[in-house]
Amino acid sequence: MTSTTFLPFIGVVLGGLVSTLAQYSLGRASERAEVRRSSRERAEARRNERVAHLVDFLSAVQEAERVAVDRYHHHLADEQWQARAKQSIDRMWVAQKTIHMLCASEVNEAARRLAYDVQDVIRKGPDDPEEPQDEKVWAYIRPSRRAFLDVVRDHLE
Repeated sequence: MTSTTFLPFIGVVLGGLVSTLAQYSLGRASERAEVRRSSRERAEARRNERVAHLVDFLSAVQEAERVAVDRYHHHLADEQWQARAKQSIDRMWVAQKTIHMLCASEVNEAARRLAYDVQDVIRKGPDDPEEPQDEKVWAYIRPSRRAFLDVVRDHLE
């Protein structure tokens, strides 16, 4: 008689154990899925932040290019131009330092090379003094700009 009352008790205990293990397993699977989802969201947010700072750097470079064209193609060199040149160079370097903090070293190096080339063309002008100077400014910057864009494209893929 003891076995007839003991067998249902064992069944209840085993059923409870199986149920507890199943709930624990489902809970762990749910936690892992949440961790993966959260990790993907953080990675996407970081990528978007990097892209925003890369675009800001390109905007700063573009403005600095305009400053160089104004100087060497339109022959501006007054105090207003000098203030604008200083401001655009400063903005470009701040944006480059942000890239240094947020991006891979190869992206940072390409950004630094581009920033140095833009700064050099603003301060010294293009190598060739012949007209048209706007094209000479862009030709001076083009290789480092292209290298930067290629590295960024590879980095973001």
